[in-house]
Amino acid sequence: MKRTTLIALTILLASCGKQGINVGQGFEMTPSFDDAAVAANVVNVYAKNADGTRGAYLYSDVKTYAVTEGKLNVLVRAGSLGMTVKQINVKYTDSSGNPFGDASGTFNISAAFDIPGGYVCKSGAEACDFVDKTPQNVAFSKTTDQYNLSEQIAVAAAATCVDDEPACSEVRMNMTLSGTDTLGQARSINIPQAQIRVYIASVTDEVQ
Repeated sequence: MKRTTLIALTILLASCGKQGINVGQGFEMTPSFDDAAVAANVVNVYAKNADGTRGAYLYSDVKTYAVTEGKLNVLVRAGSLGMTVKQINVKYTDSSGNPFGDASGTFNISAAFDIPGGYVCKSGAEACDFVDKTPQNVAFSKTTDQYNLSEQIAVAAAATCVDDEPACSEVRMNMTLSGTDTLGQARSINIPQAQIRVYIASVTDEVQ
């Protein structure tokens, strides 16, 4: 009798796995960090002639700059476990992978947010018991209370627009999000070479 019960239980668990009820079946997420930008407002400085007119060109400088914060996007595959993010490692590089900026270009920051698993409620409700869920790709986005572009890097990036170069430098942000999955296992997801758009938004002339 006990043997028959054990066989029946094994068959039941196997069938549940085929229907996507098994929570521990996998972890698969594709993250990206998009739309981060630094806009530099450049001023060209000229000497003033004795008669007050504009004279020789002296130099160019970044008068002001504006930062557009990026957005974290994660595509969670159907059936994947969720994740609680607890730490973010950030490293800035140029387009070739060389470090950008000084020591401030690499650091860790604490985080505390959840990325949902790859399941949705069959009824379309926001919340339901797990048995009422079905596997489905889930798109997660976060635009608030997250890592912001550091001021030091923004200043350094804007400065490249006037460093006798034909164009502003290409800056990349490499991120590793670390934490635990739904079952408490340590997990990490990587975002390599996320682009930070650095560009000249305006150019004005100034006579000194």
